[in-house]
Amino acid sequence: MKLPVDLEERYQLNDELHIHPYEPLEPPTRVLTLVMVRTDEQRADELLHLKRLSAKRGVEIETSGLTSRLSCDDFLLKVESHQDFTRYKFIARPDPDNLAHPCTGDPLASPPLSLLPQGWLEALPGKLLLALDLMILPYPVNETHAGLMRHYACCFDPSTLCASQIGRSKSLVLTDFRIGENRFSRMLLFSRAKMPTQLGRLAYRLIDIETYRMLAMRILSPARGLRKQLPKADRELNALTTAISGGSGLSDEQLLERLTTLAAKIEAMVSAHYRPFSLASARFELVRQRLDELYEQPVGPQSTLGRFLRRRLNRARSTAESAFEWLEQLAGRIAQASQLLRTRIDVHNEKQNRNLLAAMNRRFQLQLRLQQAAEMMTVAIFTYYGTNVLDYVYQEISKESGATPDSLLFKSIAAPALAIAAVWFVYRIRKKRQE
Repeated sequence: MKLPVDLEERYQLNDELHIHPYEPLEPPTRVLTLVMVRTDEQRADELLHLKRLSAKRGVEIETSGLTSRLSCDDFLLKVESHQDFTRYKFIARPDPDNLAHPCTGDPLASPPLSLLPQGWLEALPGKLLLALDLMILPYPVNETHAGLMRHYACCFDPSTLCASQIGRSKSLVLTDFRIGENRFSRMLLFSRAKMPTQLGRLAYRLIDIETYRMLAMRILSPARGLRKQLPKADRELNALTTAISGGSGLSDEQLLERLTTLAAKIEAMVSAHYRPFSLASARFELVRQRLDELYEQPVGPQSTLGRFLRRRLNRARSTAESAFEWLEQLAGRIAQASQLLRTRIDVHNEKQNRNLLAAMNRRFQLQLRLQQAAEMMTVAIFTYYGTNVLDYVYQEISKESGATPDSLLFKSIAAPALAIAAVWFVYRIRKKRQE
């Protein structure tokens, strides 16, 4: 038995279910994440730059869609290319000598990315948005969350230290969301995960939270810029609507021209900000989703990651949403004012057109009466002269024949006949003209 012909993308669609965005991990592992914001033109440079590293290490690049992998002896590099940014993840086994308690050594103290060729990292296409140093350690036997907090809290800024029990494995994560002197943010994860895939998912969610909260926060600058521009546009619109309702000495056409100019400015703002605000909204939502997937529980008096981020991200999100909502309201108000003004102009033009048509109709009626009077005058003149001419002919014929002419009788008969003929002729001409 044979099956029908496969749809071209059948296998591709099925394989999408088996593409894991995360790497299976086992502690101890160090995951260094760099997020580079780049332009579309720099996308081609990324592959060339990755090929240089591949050539120096003597390994092949594995490519699947928009994801590339470079498996070296001492680290794994995973490159994820997105719409407006690229994420580089370096996964390596840390030096066991640096895994002691802070009293003898900071697990995050060793220089990150020291395994890469000199100059390769700083030549990455784009600009650096995020550098995250995530150290994953096995959860010590017979240790508690409180004990780990005492040992490792000094590695972070106490004013912003956050700690959470995360996942169903009840692992512990510590961070302060600060950028250190080495330009990296630091995060410690003590894993109780039973399976490498479980730990990989936890690390992936933590990296996603850091990535997308930084990407989402980029909307703050455009939002603040909008909030500085919109009051002026709002005042201008208020002045125009007041002029429309109360009169200002400006004609409706002048008011409509000013409204159209303002509408063009606002529409340009909407076009310029729609995509960034839509992306930011989706990224805020992704951060919220990833935080929910952590199943956080508080550890001691410290704030959880979710509580700390939600408090600050919600404020930034509200600022951005209120600015864009204000912009959309302005666009709607301008459209409504323009429609009202156009309606008023249309009514005024319609009234003018009616008056013009009435005047034209009066002129036409006057011309028609004048034409009819001229036609009647023509009939009278034709009858008068025609009768006299015929009478003259009649008299000459009578003299030649020796008869006595009766001019009055002849005219009384000829005049009505000529008048009737002239009226009939004018009627035929008028009928043809109407046809």
